Amino acid sequence: MRPRIDLFLVRDSLRDCLETTYFSGKLHTFTARLIEAIEYVLDNQSSLSPDVVRDFSYHALTANRYLAGSTTKESPYELEYCLRAVLRKWSKRDCLITTALTDGRDFHFYPVDPWEFVKTALPNFDAKGLDAPLVQLGVPRIYSHKPLFCVPLYHELGHFVDISNSVVDLSVLVEPTIAPRELSHRREHFADLFASAYVGEASTRALETIAPNHPTTHSHPATADRVATVREFMNGRSTPLIALLQHCLAQLGLPTLKIEYTSPVIRDAFDDIRTFRVGSESELHGLFDSAWKYFEDALDKKTPAWTSGMTDAEIERIVNDLTEKSIRNTSIRERWSSGAAP
Repeated sequence: MRPRIDLFLVRDSLRDCLETTYFSGKLHTFTARLIEAIEYVLDNQSSLSPDVVRDFSYHALTANRYLAGSTTKESPYELEYCLRAVLRKWSKRDCLITTALTDGRDFHFYPVDPWEFVKTALPNFDAKGLDAPLVQLGVPRIYSHKPLFCVPLYHELGHFVDISNSVVDLSVLVEPTIAPRELSHRREHFADLFASAYVGEASTRALETIAPNHPTTHSHPATADRVATVREFMNGRSTPLIALLQHCLAQLGLPTLKIEYTSPVIRDAFDDIRTFRVGSESELHGLFDSAWKYFEDALDKKTPAWTSGMTDAEIERIVNDLTEKSIRNTSIRERWSSGAAP
């Protein structure tokens, strides 16, 4: 009885999502198809395995959480825009990025694709050609419009690229003699390297802020080891681990990791408290590296007169706001020039 009731509730919640103004066209289509899948299960429950109904209910509940999170004006649209630009290189499928707002400082990637379950468990359901993975990311509510503090989402996207392509899983076949916890550690290192390829030192600054001096645990390497590996990669040097992960990417027919960003000179614009006009996709990602450095200089009062008399909180608000609006302006110009729907 419970899974069926849950499906009724999720269907109604998703219908509410369709009516919000804060929703992209592609997510709207995905949600409409998911509602149709729910109605299919409700109409055919007697012919479906109870396990299928229960598992589908779980997937629908989870998808609803992230879809609903993406319909609020608190959703980090600017970061989602940057991440979508990254995925164009790493997936041939039209991935959809969704976010759920979390408490505390919890960033995460939820590694479950509801549509894969639908295709496998409900073969008679007509998806009308929809084949879009749902990339489900968690972002702290307090950081949702603080782009500098949201750079860990690049790390979480690295987890999606790894898990959806079995990069680290392949590394275990290539080099199988590892300790049990090494699999989790390799996943974290891959995600760190992936993030640093796009946002540079901003990724390590965020890591050292969130997990300063953290020791090695079963799930994560020590912060110092993670930062050291990233800096080797950013300095153009390899290590046995970096070489192994690059080899696995090549074996899978994926691009190898390389520096994808260009750190733009934002000082003239930000000194005048103006947004920066991003000139390329590499500058879009590099904006985070430049803005982090600018932010730190501003806190140290090394930047212009506008920082005089400002509190740290006021400086943070201005720099994050300028960064967010610079990304937003870039996305608006792109949509305007292409005539594409969001």
